[in-house]
Parts: sequence; structure tokens; C-alpha cells
Amino acid sequence: MKIDNNKTVKEKEIINRFLDEEVLLSPQAYEKIKNISKENLETLIKKISEFKKYNDSFILLDEKFLDVFLNSNLNTIIKDYKNFDFIEYYTGEKTSYEEKQEEKIEDKDKKKEEKNKESEFLTYPLDHKKEQFVKRSEEDLEEKLKNLLEKEKDKSNTDIENERKKRYIEISKIRESVNNKINWVAKDIEERIKIYDDSDVSGKSTCTGTIEDFVKYFKDRFERLKVFIERRAQRKGYPLKNIRKMRGQKDVFVVGIVSDIDTTRNGNVIVRIEDTEDEITLIIPKDKIDKILKDELLLDEVIGVKGMVSKSGTSIYVDEIIRPALPPKTIKKIDEEIYMAFLSDIHIGSKEFLHKEFGKFIRFLNGDVDNELEEKVVSRLKYICIAGDLVDGVGVYPGQEDDLYEVDIIEQYREIAMYLEQIPEHISIIISPGNHDAVRPAEPQPKLPEKITKLFNRDNIYFVGNPSTINIHGFDTLLYHGRSFDDLVGQIKNASYENPVTIMKELVKRRLLCPTYGGRCPIAPEHKDYLVIDRDIDILHTGHIHINGYGLYRGVVLVNSGTFQEQTDFQKRMGINPTPAIVPIINMSKVGEKGHYLEWDRGILEVRY
Repeated sequence: MKIDNNKTVKEKEIINRFLDEEVLLSPQAYEKIKNISKENLETLIKKISEFKKYNDSFILLDEKFLDVFLNSNLNTIIKDYKNFDFIEYYTGEKTSYEEKQEEKIEDKDKKKEEKNKESEFLTYPLDHKKEQFVKRSEEDLEEKLKNLLEKEKDKSNTDIENERKKRYIEISKIRESVNNKINWVAKDIEERIKIYDDSDVSGKSTCTGTIEDFVKYFKDRFERLKVFIERRAQRKGYPLKNIRKMRGQKDVFVVGIVSDIDTTRNGNVIVRIEDTEDEITLIIPKDKIDKILKDELLLDEVIGVKGMVSKSGTSIYVDEIIRPALPPKTIKKIDEEIYMAFLSDIHIGSKEFLHKEFGKFIRFLNGDVDNELEEKVVSRLKYICIAGDLVDGVGVYPGQEDDLYEVDIIEQYREIAMYLEQIPEHISIIISPGNHDAVRPAEPQPKLPEKITKLFNRDNIYFVGNPSTINIHGFDTLLYHGRSFDDLVGQIKNASYENPVTIMKELVKRRLLCPTYGGRCPIAPEHKDYLVIDRDIDILHTGHIHINGYGLYRGVVLVNSGTFQEQTDFQKRMGINPTPAIVPIINMSKVGEKGHYLEWDRGILEVRY
């Protein structure tokens, strides 16, 4: 279909501008638009463009909605119509919101008349004749409209759609179901959040999986961790290429990345390390293993070594291993009594998602409390960190659709966004992704994409990558979902799922969130290793294994938040017993003191430490 040559340039431009935004005009609306000023036209199109970030369906614009977009505030339009179905409104497949209140029964003649109006709506008057409305491709427009209408009709007739609407109605009423008289102290405390951009891969990914990418990735890991090791040793390491010239010399110090680990027949441990130019063999004698190897060596971790060079110059007899561990430091505290809560692994969409318990927690945040302790904590709770797996996702593992009550990934995120909208506005929320979220599975993971983040209608919600470090009211807080835990549990004898802190300590010792490449945790070879812990952090917040854990190590708060998903069949087969519906909360003014750590446990708030 072609645009008539008799149309003016302005008419063609108007048509194309609205088609670019996927907006169809009624004849009456079009005639009005032709007569408005250029400035008002630009304002109208800008409003529609911004609105479509929240409602990306086709808009069929008649006189009524033209008046809405011309004369109403954008925020009001978004609030009133972000979930509005324009196609249902015009086609009559379902009654509009107004019609649902005013009309319950329509006779056949009226339906026929509305159907004719629908047909008339999708036409455009030209030279006193009616032609179909123009799009750049007639086939594209007709096919898209047909598919859209059929899809919406099918959805309206399914139990899934009805159940979805029922859930959304229940979620939207959580706040209003709480009658409280709490004095919100945190409301008057200014938010202080700074995201360290250099800790987050979002928008900076460059890897394509080439050999060159891997070389740059491991070189960056080595060079940055070497700095921390040399700082602990208080000396520079010798390049490995120079060791052959130092035959028989004692107290030689080198730094390398572990490339191989083996044990000889007589019980000696043989370790191969390499730097950017050479490699060398380390020998740990059998009788010194317990003294030297207090912690297991892992492939691809970076270590410092003190020892004596062999007479041949081809190996070093190890006396001491030095890791780039975070230095012991004074536990961070602040003057204001405010609280931070930690969530992860909510798993919206899973049949095991605990709807009632999560709703109860949201009500708690809104002031549904039973005692003075709960009231004090809620009134002063200022921040919530979420370390990944907001949703259960789609296609994460074979046959997952059988485990889902919601198979649409966008609807999963829409649902969690609605829950978070019910949280009081003065509470700031920081969100990083996990392996079930809609980003690449390989770590480091970028923050959630805009098509998802636009579903979250809050100003004080911050989306970051996994991992990412954020300064939250003075606390340097590292969020990491914890996929590497699956590898570390099998490599370190003292690390266990049942006690997540035993795993988290190993990350702090190595200053590395995922030491070994090629395990269950996929790693993208970026030119910078974002899994290196650059800063001397105050809080390490992880999740993934669905088991709560808390501890203090070298002055760092270690908190592994649990889950809001009941035990799955997979977890039963693996012998993993989750601790669902438990939310860790810390008093940021008393960290390390008695009473600083609390847990909300299925509706009851208790002091743990």
C-alpha cells in the first residue's frame, strides 16, 4: 500500500511519526492533530514515546485518548494507563475499564455496530474516500495486528490469565491491608548510595571468547592480585624467568597463578605456577604440608611463595604461601541507628515460591508489627539489598516449564516489580542479578536490561551487575550472587552448603569470587577480571544456595541470604535443605556488638547475634 501523492509533506510526516511509535490514529484524531502546532505535536509524540516504556503495546488513538495525552501530566498517564489494554478497549474483545463499571450486557445489534466501528476506526479518509490506514508495509501491519488480536483473545480465555489477574489484585492491596501508626524515622534520613562503576561490567563487556580474550583476562587477574600479595609480603616478587639464575638461594619470593596441582608417590605436593613470562615448579615436602597448606590450593588462584631455589634452578622448595587476603580491620559502624535487610533467591514464577510468606514480609515492612522491637526496626529500616534470582526464569534447565506457575518471563518480573512497589517509598532497594535472571549466565553478569527495569515503578531502586560494589551509607557492600559456591564446596573440604560462611571466608582469603575457571560457574573472559575483590569491603552479601548464614571475618560482615522458595525436587535429590522465608537484618550502628544481627523468620523478628 502506498501513500497518495496528493498528500502534503506534513501529512506524510505525521503519519510516519506515529507509525514509528506503533500508534494508529482514528480519522477524527488525525484531523485534530493536523491542526495543532509543531511544538504541541513534538510534546505529544515525546509523551507517547515515554509512556511506551511502561506499556509497549499498540496504541489506537481516538479523540478521548488524544485529549488525555495532550492535556494530562505524563506521570498521571503512566499511573492510570500503564496496564491499560488499548486493543481490547477498541475491538470490544473485552470491555474497557469504564465499560466494566457501566455495562454488563450487550445485545447482538450493539456488538455488530461496534464491530463496524472497529473496522471504520482502522481506516483513513482520503479525497472523500476511505482507505486503509497506511504503514510502510501493508503485509507487516495487517499481520502484526492479526497476531496481536489473536494473542490477546487467546489470553483472555485462559485460566492462566485469570489467575495472573487474581495474583496482581492481591499484591496491589498489600499496603492498604496494613493499618499502622508507626513513626517512620528512616523517612527523614537522607539516602546515601554510591555505585562503584569500576566494579560493574554493565555496559562495558568486550569479550568474544577468543584466545586473546582469555590471555588478557588471566593477565589482569594476575597483575591486580599480585599487588595485594606484594603488599602483604612487603616486598616485590622476582619474575619467574630470573629464578634459574638464583640456584640454591634462600628466602626467594615469587608470585604466580596456579596452573597444576599433583602429589608424588612419596607424598610431596607438586604445584605448577606461572606469571606473564615463565613458569616454575613448587615442591611442598610431605612433612611440611600441614604447616604450609592450611588452606587448599585451587587452580587459577594467585599466590605468593617464599622458599629456597633448587640447585638445578628449575623448582622452589616452599616455606610459606601468601595469599592476597583482605587485611584484618576494625568493624565498620555508623552513628545513626538504621537497618539494612538482605534478600536473594525470591524465585517468582516457581510453583514453590512462597506467596503468603513473601506477602507477610512486605506487610511487615509496611508496619504490620507485634512488639516494640519490630516497630523500632521497621521504623528505621532504610535499605534492602537483593543478590540475584528475583525470578525463577524460563529455560534455565530442561523441563523447567513443568515447575512454573508463570511461564512468561516478563510477567514474572512484572509480578516482583508489583511486590516491590508495595514497599514503603523511603526504603531504597539495590538489585543485582543471579543465574536464573534474564541476563547472560556467565559471570560477571550485567545489570538487568531496560525492557525489564522499566517494569519497576520506583525512583529509589538501583540496578547493578553481578558482582558489584556499592557504598551504602558508609558501608562498602559487595553484592555477589554466589554461583561459584557450587565449585568451592567440592574443592575445599571445610566448605559446606549447610554453613555458607565457610565458603565466603575462602573468597575473602583469595580476594577472588570465582577462583577456578571451567567449573559449574561459567566465566566470561573480560579484559578485566571483575571477580577480583579490589576494595577492602565492609559487607559481603551472597545468596544462591538458599541457606542463611552469617558471620564476621577480618572485620567483614558475611551474610548469605536465604530464599522464598520451598525445597525443590532437585534440592531433595542433592540433599540440600533450604531455609526459606528468613530475612537477615543488621543494625548498621552496632555491627559486632550484641544485638546487631536479627532475622525475620516467617513473621517473627528475633535477635541472633
